[in-house]
Amino acid sequence: MLRSPLPYSFLPVIAALATALAIGCGADPSQEPQRALTSEVSATGKIDNEPIRTIDHYVHHVSTVDANYGKHVKLFVREKVRRACTFNNADFLVPHVSTAPANAGETVQSFVRERGVSCGPAVLMITGSTQPAMAPFDLEFENYSWMDFLANAGFDVFAMDLTGYGLSPRPTMDDPCNASQTEQTSLLIPNPLSTTCPASYPFRLVTSQSEWDEIDTVVEHLRRLRHVDRVNLVGWSLGAPRVGGYTARHPDKVDKIFVYAPFYDRLEPNQPPAALPEPGVPMLVRTIASFFSGWDTQVGCRNQFASGVRDALKSTILDFDPIGSEWGTQELWRAPNSSSRWGWNVASAGAIRAPTLIIRGDLDKTVLETPTRNLYADLGSTDKVFVHVACAAHQMVWENQHMALLKASREWLGTGRFGGSTTGSFSVDTNGVIHHDP
Repeated sequence: MLRSPLPYSFLPVIAALATALAIGCGADPSQEPQRALTSEVSATGKIDNEPIRTIDHYVHHVSTVDANYGKHVKLFVREKVRRACTFNNADFLVPHVSTAPANAGETVQSFVRERGVSCGPAVLMITGSTQPAMAPFDLEFENYSWMDFLANAGFDVFAMDLTGYGLSPRPTMDDPCNASQTEQTSLLIPNPLSTTCPASYPFRLVTSQSEWDEIDTVVEHLRRLRHVDRVNLVGWSLGAPRVGGYTARHPDKVDKIFVYAPFYDRLEPNQPPAALPEPGVPMLVRTIASFFSGWDTQVGCRNQFASGVRDALKSTILDFDPIGSEWGTQELWRAPNSSSRWGWNVASAGAIRAPTLIIRGDLDKTVLETPTRNLYADLGSTDKVFVHVACAAHQMVWENQHMALLKASREWLGTGRFGGSTTGSFSVDTNGVIHHDP
């Protein structure tokens, strides 16, 4: 029997749009006439007095995922911004000496309305294949929150859950029969299943196009919300095809790109499969134990990660899947099963003109160096940098070298430079020192 979602005790919704008036930048529902139709906002009350404000948005979107095609859904987007950031929504009466014939020479008051924002450059962060966005981008452990780091540096930072992740819609994924037969047998019997069962939706859930569509909805929302023409994009792992493919198709909406451990295959097809949705199952089931054991295979340095980080990471992953985390006899969570990464290849990489930084860990066994070097070579950008970090794996964002990653993003997204350069290949050693590759 399927369970109802548990309450999000870590996300207390203290009000809807009316509350937004009191919580700062971007939270004023009057700043956009159509705001009530496009977004709902709540505050995370327990950190409302911190220097960094957290504002959770639900952005309305018409789904292009086949399982719920055409339905109006809400995409979860978290925003982090400095408390000093202000939204200016003020009316002024400006003195003016009239030259109108009816009152020439009189001092009159001209009405002026100011609508603007001083939140710094907008950044949108896109996660990888199985993690909810808050796990890599907003981990509440020491100084590991990437969003907090960039917000403290003056950026207005957003991270979104695509369909199938975190607090965004998960169509068909509440049915455990929509996991593979292998995962049903090994992970879901006897809880919540007593025996294996056929999928009620025998297709993969999402496609490259449906994810680009969701990113575009959020980018358009941020452009209106923040009155900006372009947004900076950050992608981790499978987030790179999402970010890169989107940028190739919407170059006018993207300022700079920062991709970490990016998946890339020059030979991916340009077009989607002939038949969509693709046969398969819509849901993947992953265990905390297998996640950590896979990470262990990439540990090659002493004290590569802090012991406490895994407890914080486990809690975040499970908290953002209240249904999946109640399944099984061990700790597990769910992720969407996507179609192939069509549309992210040599042609789309060559179409990108936005300044792009690629960064990976030297110990990464998930995304190898050769394809990331290929991506660097194939990018059409004239400003592009390749960075590799010592004693760091695919999971660098949770490792002791995470500050190399965070600092690189701050410099690149802020200035379009790394180590003062706009192009080239670099390494970062365990002391954080930057070296230019020969």
